[in-house]
Amino acid sequence: MRCRKPGSRCHCLICQAFQRQTVRGCGRRSRQGCRAEKRRQYFIQEIPSAPNFNRGVCRTCGKPVVEVAGVGPLKVMFIPVSNFEPEARLPPVRMDIFYHHRVLDVPGSLPKYSGYYPSLLAVGKMIMSGL
Repeated sequence: MRCRKPGSRCHCLICQAFQRQTVRGCGRRSRQGCRAEKRRQYFIQEIPSAPNFNRGVCRTCGKPVVEVAGVGPLKVMFIPVSNFEPEARLPPVRMDIFYHHRVLDVPGSLPKYSGYYPSLLAVGKMIMSGL
């Protein structure tokens, strides 16, 4: 699987719990551009506090596999960075979102968005810029 779109690092509490990590790094893909040959190897968990955002977990090991957000033609898949080989050439991270929930400060000059609506708006702009 290749991930061509830049990603973000999410510090929200839902992602921390889902990925069992203090920060979630992910790349994104359009739903149409993904060949999910192994779709049956994971199941989707619906998260009530995150409407239109579902997460897929491996049926065998329970590891996070995919996150799907959006509706209709605007569906986007987020693939956790931990699913890629270390040598994989991933696009650069463009921002930190939900930074107010961070466990540790993240060094660097990337934009850091705190708060629900600023983080959502930043992700929305990132997704729309890739269409």
